[in-house]
Amino acid sequence: MRTMVGAGLAAWLLTGALASPAKAEGNFAGFIGAVLREMATEGERPVPRRNAAPARRAPVSDKRWLVIASREGPEEAVALAESFGPTLGPTLVMLSRNGRYAVLAGTLAKDRAKINLETLKAIRLIPQDSFLSDGRNLERVVWHSFPENSSLDLMTRPAYRQSVRRLQASFHRLGLYDGPVDGLIGVSTADAFARFETRFGTPGGERLDDYALARIEETAVDGFGSPTERMAAQAGGFADAASFGEARAGGFPSASSFNEARAMGFRTRQDFDDAVAGGFRSSDEFVRARAGGFQSASAFSEARREGFDTAREFKAFRASGFRDASAFREAARAGFGDEASWRAARAKALKDARETADARLSDADAFLRLNPGSANLLSIAKAAAELKAASGTSDPDAVTAATARLGDALAAEGGFAAFAAQRAAEREAAENLRRDELRTVLERDRAGLSAWVAAHLTAPALPDVVAELDRLGRDRESPEIATLDEAHRRVGALLREKGLEAQVELLQRPAAVSPQAEAGGALAKAVVRTPLNAVLLEGGREEVVVLYNADPRAPSLSRNLRGDFSFRTGTAALCTLGVERTAALRGALEAALAPSGAQTLDLAEADCASRDLAERDLLILERGRFLDAPTAFAVPVLEALEAGRLRPYPALAFAELRGRVEADEALAGEIERDLQGGGRAGFGAVLARRGAVCAVEAEPPALHEPTLREVARLAHRGAGELPIRPMSAEDAFQAARRGECGAIYAEGPTLASVREALLRENETVAVAPVWLAPKAIEERRATLAQEEDARRASAEARRLAADAERADAERTRQRLAEGAEARERELRARHATEAATLLNRFAPLIEHFVRGDGLPADRNRLAALFPQFAAWRDGLSADAWEPIETKSTLVDYGMARWQGRAVEAVALETRVRTQSRERGAYADHCFRFAVVADAEFSMDRDPLETDCDAGEEDLGKWALGHELASRWRARAEASATP
Repeated sequence: MRTMVGAGLAAWLLTGALASPAKAEGNFAGFIGAVLREMATEGERPVPRRNAAPARRAPVSDKRWLVIASREGPEEAVALAESFGPTLGPTLVMLSRNGRYAVLAGTLAKDRAKINLETLKAIRLIPQDSFLSDGRNLERVVWHSFPENSSLDLMTRPAYRQSVRRLQASFHRLGLYDGPVDGLIGVSTADAFARFETRFGTPGGERLDDYALARIEETAVDGFGSPTERMAAQAGGFADAASFGEARAGGFPSASSFNEARAMGFRTRQDFDDAVAGGFRSSDEFVRARAGGFQSASAFSEARREGFDTAREFKAFRASGFRDASAFREAARAGFGDEASWRAARAKALKDARETADARLSDADAFLRLNPGSANLLSIAKAAAELKAASGTSDPDAVTAATARLGDALAAEGGFAAFAAQRAAEREAAENLRRDELRTVLERDRAGLSAWVAAHLTAPALPDVVAELDRLGRDRESPEIATLDEAHRRVGALLREKGLEAQVELLQRPAAVSPQAEAGGALAKAVVRTPLNAVLLEGGREEVVVLYNADPRAPSLSRNLRGDFSFRTGTAALCTLGVERTAALRGALEAALAPSGAQTLDLAEADCASRDLAERDLLILERGRFLDAPTAFAVPVLEALEAGRLRPYPALAFAELRGRVEADEALAGEIERDLQGGGRAGFGAVLARRGAVCAVEAEPPALHEPTLREVARLAHRGAGELPIRPMSAEDAFQAARRGECGAIYAEGPTLASVREALLRENETVAVAPVWLAPKAIEERRATLAQEEDARRASAEARRLAADAERADAERTRQRLAEGAEARERELRARHATEAATLLNRFAPLIEHFVRGDGLPADRNRLAALFPQFAAWRDGLSADAWEPIETKSTLVDYGMARWQGRAVEAVALETRVRTQSRERGAYADHCFRFAVVADAEFSMDRDPLETDCDAGEEDLGKWALGHELASRWRARAEASATP
């Protein structure tokens, strides 16, 4: 009911007073009567009003007005008052003396007004800034929604009481409230509301409206605190918040996995996953297994069958080698952790027991032979028989016990104790003699092996001999004769296996020195020759040996499956010993190693050292210099040869290389003599310190490029690719003095003058074995001209071909595009009805969802299809945005494949325009949706939601994955245009 005082709010605002006071009073007669009946008049005072009859003030008595809001204008105040109707019942708007319009919920009894006010705020049925008024500042009723003769007392309103009862019923269902569901507010209701907020968060906004009450009731039914949480739970298959919360706390993603885990007794996903991975069937079994340190059910079951409760004991049992758990426990009690040591100990105990038994039997036999008339003969014979039987068993304890019984039987014989003591002393003396003999033999073995090691430090058998020496040193101290005898036999077996018997024997006599050893010097005399080291130790001193680094970690050199060598990094790292490192040698080495992939040469400037064994690919060694080299270098080289880390390099024959070097040196000598004589026709180079190649008047560059590259290669010295810098002769001279020119390239007379000037300044220069003669210059000039003509002709031909190809491609593209447009018009004309049907099915749902006025079932269905879009819509109000316009258009329509069936599919684009009153701003949002509309089963499947920026790409992937045959869009064949 909407009742206005006067001729309407608009007229009242224009005139500043009520248009028909009498009529207004008549219309409000019943209402004013109700007010007067509910409130005792405390005093009246006329209130003057422009162009209007005097009006009475609102009466003030033992009642208090409940003011729940105020607004500047009547329309806004009335709209706000109407919004409280569903939860509070009838409301009214009154004009205040300050000119604002107060929204009143009715009256409260004065004696409980403050208590009820705070309770209403606590349960958020009214705004937090609501207050009580005695009515003195209230001038006139502007609007009300009270029925005729109804009560102004808020506490008696059916709508209000129903709102409170809804809250109480919901709180009672949640276990938060145990009072009566009577619609009366009090401390228990407020406390229940506070507990609800603590548990589920604050419902609604500033106050509870009918929607917020409905959400609280939904929460009471299923325990979910928000639609988002409810949708998330339902997506996982959960029906109530309790199980959803328990599952989420346990880390379960779905109800199926949670129910399966709970049926097995698990509360966390981690334990459940671990149990399933371990093969456990119940939580009890899993807990007991984990307590024992087991990770799998199979291991736990196996351990239980063997009687073990902990994984540590079971692991020790399995590692011990025992197959019988009882035997393992027996060994463990005796301090043994493995079967081998336990059996060894038992075997030794059995051996000792049998030796003692044999000695006792021998003593008894000898004693009875000397004393055949012994009175105790039968007892001794019986004990002896038992001992023989026990000695045939594997139980040392039984043997020891039988030996003791025989000793007891013999002890009764007079004189046996002295006889046995004498026999024991004789046996001990024999054992000591045998022990000393064996130790003497072992000392001779040790001395022979030590002498062999000293003479064969690089021999392949050295590790085995050293290991035996170390073991022999320990065994020599053993008191056990069996251990000493075994050690001697072990040394003999090693010498026979390695073929060292004769060498060890010869080491006891002086060795003759061979003529080759005399020629080789001290190193050759001290080292035993082997097939591996003979390459360095035997032969002429002037011969050069090339060795390669066979270690897989060599800097660059490696050998492939076929046995071919290659430098995998393109750089060959070399060092030399006894070979002069000249430019001619560098050039010859680069030419020789290039077929193996060596593009550059890293030639060490110093002689080979021990560190080069790992840092170089090749070692070039003159034999005489190697034999005279310090042992700190020579010994590691010989050891590396014996170990196979260094081997002869068959891909480089140094004798042939030396021939090329000598030829280059001869050419360099010839050029140097011509330069000393004043010059030579053509161009050449001298090599200086490190730096670029300085080219003097080498024009045009293309004519001299091959020769300059050769000069750069000779001047390289492992410094990376050298730049070529053109400059004058004077500049080249000064740059060479500063160390900025590694080579100077110039014409003969200029080169002669630069060389002479550098020698004058004591600079080190060498003539490069490279020369570009005048005839070669002319031939190269003619070749360059021919190449330039051919290049220009080829470029023109390529340009013409490219132009023709571009023109053909453009014509093809235009033809395909025109065909695609025609096909698309045909498709849309043919399938417009079906496409429009699907569009009209989803577009209104989306529009109502955005506006928030759709049916709950539709909202839930759309939120389940497009949860990200739903979350965006839920967040608009919280961020002070509201939608003002929604428009959806068709993007694509066609038939998709879903489980082998052809099913309709649709894609649409939705644009939403929002506004924020607080910000005074608008914002535009764009979304793309796609869904498979399975009409046969009345299901919408495989939804896609994305923003428009990424929409085309995402939609294309979705269409490809669903094999969408579009009936709306036609695409031209791909055609690249250069």
